[in-house]
Amino acid sequence: AHRVRALVLLRRFLDLGPSAVNLALSVGIFPYVLKLLQSPIDEYKHVLIGIWAKVVGFDPSCQEDVVKDRALPHFIRHLRWGLT
Repeated sequence: AHRVRALVLLRRFLDLGPSAVNLALSVGIFPYVLKLLQSPIDEYKHVLIGIWAKVVGFDPSCQEDVVKDRALPHFIRHLRWGLT
């Protein structure tokens, strides 16, 4: 429950704009969020997808890490879920 709340707060912070995303990346959220995205727990995947959308929108080079670390299927699954 605490992790989900923390992720929701992070996503809300990132909604403040590019400077917020830059600050979050500068303190090192990238590896942590990538690791959570690969977790089998689905409870917070929807929040992580929103966080990743902000990160990739700010720094397109992060797309390579998503593909390299095999996290792309999580995005695809989320998109499929939204279409059903």
